[in-house]
Amino acid sequence: MRTVLLGAAGTGTAFALASRIRAVWGADVRIVAVDINPAELVTTSLLADSFVQVPLVNDPAYEKCIRELIEAEQVNTFIPILNDEHVVAVNLLSDPALAKLDVWSSELYARCTDKRVADDWLSEIGVPTPMKPDLTEASRGGEWFVKPVNGVGSRGARRISAEELHGYDQATRETLIVQEVCKEPEVTVDSFHDDRTGASFVYCRERLETKAGVCTKARVFFDPELATIAKKIARGLRQRGTLCFQVMKGLKGWVVTDLNLRSGAGTAITCSAGFDVLAAAFACRAGEDYTKFLSPIAAGEEFIVTRQYAEFVMQHRT
Repeated sequence: MRTVLLGAAGTGTAFALASRIRAVWGADVRIVAVDINPAELVTTSLLADSFVQVPLVNDPAYEKCIRELIEAEQVNTFIPILNDEHVVAVNLLSDPALAKLDVWSSELYARCTDKRVADDWLSEIGVPTPMKPDLTEASRGGEWFVKPVNGVGSRGARRISAEELHGYDQATRETLIVQEVCKEPEVTVDSFHDDRTGASFVYCRERLETKAGVCTKARVFFDPELATIAKKIARGLRQRGTLCFQVMKGLKGWVVTDLNLRSGAGTAITCSAGFDVLAAAFACRAGEDYTKFLSPIAAGEEFIVTRQYAEFVMQHRT
C-alpha cells in the first residue's frame, strides 16, 4: 500500500491534495498528515488515516519527528508544502537510507523558496519577471512594490512610496525585493509536467474576486504565451507533477510575480473545472496513468468557477 506523509496539513493546499487523493484512490492510499495545530483545528485530519501534531518546521525537532514517522508509518511518499519543509526534504533526499522515498522536491526547489534566488533563476532561463530598479534610483521617486525575500503568500507584500523606501536602512532593504508595480489581471497558472515524457498541461486561473487573500471567483482558461512560460519553468526544474505560479502585466507584458514549488489551495478550482492536476500529479509520481485526469482547454473555451465555504464539526464535548 502507498502511504503518503502530507506536510502542513492545516493549509488549503494540503486539504486540496488530500481531498483528491482520497476521492480517487480511497482506502488504497494511506494519508499521514502533520501540522503544528491539534487535529481538531485541522480539517485535513478528517481525511487522514493518521494525524500527528509536530513542532514548528524551523525547529530541528521537526525533521526528527518526520524521520520517525517515515519509519514508523512505512511512508513511501513525502509531500512538503511550506518553504522550510522543502529544506527538510533536501536532507531526506540526500540520505541513502531513504533512497526509496519519493520526495516531491529537489535541491533546486529548496533554493527557489528564496524569492530573490527564484527571480534570478527565472531570468536566467528566459522567463520574464518584474523590472527591478537600482535601489538608489528607486528611492528618488515613484511608487514600487516590495515583498520579503523569504515571505509566504502575500504577507508583507505591498506598494511603497520612494520616500518610505528611502527611509529604510541597508539591513532592511536586504530583506526585500523591490520591483515595478504590475497591473491586472492577476492570473495563477497551474502547470502539470512529466519530465520523463515531456508531457505538459497548462491551465490559467484569473482572479475575479478575492476575500481575505483567498480567490472566491475565477475564470479558468488557456493562454499560449503563459503555456510557453510554464514549459520553460517545468523543464528548468525537471518537474514531475503539478506546481503553480502567479503572473501579472509588467511594462513589457506578462511577468512571473511569484513561483510556488507546489500546487496551491486555489488549484482545486482548476480541478473542479474538470482538469484534475492534483490527481494527475499523484498518479505521475506513482507511475500510474495520469492522462485520464487531463485534457487541453480548447481555444476560446473558458470556465467561471465560484467558491463557497463549507463547515466541518471537528469536535463535540458534553
